[in-house]
Amino acid sequence: MNEISVPMPFEEKFIDELVSINNQIEQSKITNVYFALPLNDNDKSMFEQIRLTHYKNTDFNYWRKNINYAREKGFDFIYLLNSPRPLIYESPILLNQLEKLDNLINKLRSEDLKKLRISNIQLLGYIAKHYPDMELYVSTSFEYTQVRQIQNLMTKFPQIKQIVPSHDVNKNFQFLKTIRKLYPNLNIEIMLNEGCLGGCPFRFWHAMSFPTICNPKIEELDNDLKSDWFVKSCIRLGDKFENLCLGKNIYPWEVKEYSKIGIKQFKLVGRNSDYFINGEYLKYFLQYLKGIDNYKNIENYDFKYLVHYYIHCKWNFKVKDIKPYLPDIKHFIKNGHLCASICGDKCRYCYKCAENIKKHLKKVYNQQF
Repeated sequence: MNEISVPMPFEEKFIDELVSINNQIEQSKITNVYFALPLNDNDKSMFEQIRLTHYKNTDFNYWRKNINYAREKGFDFIYLLNSPRPLIYESPILLNQLEKLDNLINKLRSEDLKKLRISNIQLLGYIAKHYPDMELYVSTSFEYTQVRQIQNLMTKFPQIKQIVPSHDVNKNFQFLKTIRKLYPNLNIEIMLNEGCLGGCPFRFWHAMSFPTICNPKIEELDNDLKSDWFVKSCIRLGDKFENLCLGKNIYPWEVKEYSKIGIKQFKLVGRNSDYFINGEYLKYFLQYLKGIDNYKNIENYDFKYLVHYYIHCKWNFKVKDIKPYLPDIKHFIKNGHLCASICGDKCRYCYKCAENIKKHLKKVYNQQF
């Protein structure tokens, strides 16, 4: 059984929809929800990688009911302290930030909420030392792509319960099999529908750029210094179909290949989308998970809803239009460990797939892509 992690919905009726989704799928189950307090929440620690503001100012008590409702419905809960920003020792904010962190962790502990997803190595050490009862989960924002990085991390923090490797190694099966063999008791979670640019030169910096406090002076900055620069720059990078084929997002029909190597924990994203806030994104989660059960369930489904990055694209083609031309997962099972070294030179497989997609869609839809 695949264990699926999703963002925690902001309303009880949408948590009920997660229960409904679980009743409609066979090979997977949504087992936990993850969450970080919004930017305008009074109790946030400022160690969160905050992706949204709420329509009103809140505090932990506001969200306590929602969290406990999700737990009553059978979902485990993970809190995200997942900003990779370094600690700024010279900043007068740091001591206040640590005080807020301590207060927040104690609020979580009072509700027996012990799982923390962390991206900052010093923060990991701080919590391991001062709160040994908390369970440590390593975020994908560590951007670890090497076996030795994982080995050194586990030597320092053997109590780590789970890691989420960098999005870039999603299809490096040799890497994943090695980690699975070296650490059979370590949980490995893989991001499914992220759709981030493969080899993105901005991703680590983008994660660090999310604001932790509301700053009205932000509008006075040069455009290149604002946090939304990363998204705007990413959109301008290259051909969408090349980016799609070179990306490391995982499609529903590929998930079974990870189960074969002992990886059965996966993550769906989307919490920063208006579609998630209004509940529509839950339909996309359902279709993705039904696709794991059987590809036929989703062959007439809009393809763009399988990949978070492309959800706003003005694409009208179906899954069945594009699946036969996407890179085959078997290519990565055999060669995925070479992508970081020879892509674009000795291997142009994914580029050829992108050209074939465009040719096919032009023929079917009579459009230039």
